Amino acid sequence: MSTSQQSEQLDKITATAGDKSRRILLTGAHVITMDSPGEFHGDILIAGDTIEAVGPDLAARVGGNAIVVNLAGSIVIPGLVDSHIHAWEGQLRGIAPDATFAEYMALTHGKLGKAYRPEDIAIAERLTAARALNAGTTTIVDNSHNSRSAEHSDAAIEALRGSGIRAVYAAGPAVEGDHNHQLPADVLRLRDTYASADGLITIRMMDSWPTLETWRFAAEHGIDVSSELGGWVTDSEQLLTSGLLHSGHTLNHCSGLTDRSWDAIAESGAAVNVVPRSDPHLGLGSFIPILEANRRNIQEGISSDNELAYGHDLFTEMRVLQTVQRGLSLSEQQSGAADNPVPYGPLDALKAATIGGALNAALPHRIGTLTSGKKADLVILSLDKVNTRSAGSTIGTVVNFAAIENVDAVFVNGVVAKWGGRLVGQDFEKLTEAGEASKEYLLTNS
Repeated sequence: MSTSQQSEQLDKITATAGDKSRRILLTGAHVITMDSPGEFHGDILIAGDTIEAVGPDLAARVGGNAIVVNLAGSIVIPGLVDSHIHAWEGQLRGIAPDATFAEYMALTHGKLGKAYRPEDIAIAERLTAARALNAGTTTIVDNSHNSRSAEHSDAAIEALRGSGIRAVYAAGPAVEGDHNHQLPADVLRLRDTYASADGLITIRMMDSWPTLETWRFAAEHGIDVSSELGGWVTDSEQLLTSGLLHSGHTLNHCSGLTDRSWDAIAESGAAVNVVPRSDPHLGLGSFIPILEANRRNIQEGISSDNELAYGHDLFTEMRVLQTVQRGLSLSEQQSGAADNPVPYGPLDALKAATIGGALNAALPHRIGTLTSGKKADLVILSLDKVNTRSAGSTIGTVVNFAAIENVDAVFVNGVVAKWGGRLVGQDFEKLTEAGEASKEYLLTNS
């Protein structure tokens, strides 16, 4: 498609954004639904903010009543889901490429986090959201463990709303320094104020150092909760076997847990996500505990954690997940282990970034697959790039070859967030300048 054709179609699509009767027919693509009918060559019909139908030859169904986008030579996948990211650190990208976990904590929480104003939080959230959308991530679970005041939380959520991304905002108290101690009670106000009718923003708690007290609060008020969890939480087994763990919980990292703890997680229906790059990089276990999840048939999500060392990129996370799981599984197989999970292929990695992510966001009824009735969150990958030319398997191409440069278009809730390889509705240069100014302020005043 020529640049002028792309521009013309974008104008048509954006001019009708918000119109529930507007229909878009994406036609002629390689489609990976992650649901029935699986992988096929054909069409996706979007009505307003929802997927109306998927399948071959849908043009006859709509006649001339649709904006038609020819996607020959493209792959369409569900929007990717980052199950755990600290979006408030957005302007700190790349400042600590070699940090250990202790160094990361000292820098972010012990130093810079104390200087954050609400406007710094807002800038960080917008930067993180923009980078995620550019990379094909349509949903983030935002673990905001620097909510120093109600105003900080308000600024974060307003920024996320303005970005166009789908976000689960998890409010967590500041880890160090003076703050207003408004949480967990303030999460009830946030839920009542910001839970959006379109479902783009949902509210939950974030628990950096989980306790029975906070989990009881969550259970009492029907609040979902994201928890940082691993062997460094000394009473983790007591927590996980307390009876307070349920399907509204999302557990990050999960390295160093006992077998009894993993059994409790499996029985509870709680969601689990692993961080393929961050955990070994920071020293939270040598490798992610993926085989423990596999052995209990837990569908994991994947997450990026933060950008202090490396950039948000779920394509890379999928590849690392697949490589690590295969290595661990084949090593177990070679050692003669009796209960050995099957080595991962590309489909397993893509499941973690889509279906697993939807479970971690507690949104499997809305996102994670390209299914009739779900929200129109999807990514269009262009194959007309050096790295994806002459590739074989469609799913293999997505996981083993594709990269951010292939993300040609992104829809969130039926609205275009990226088109023709460029972000839509965002002045990223201006946003970057604001991020640099905020970072300079934080470094100078911490």
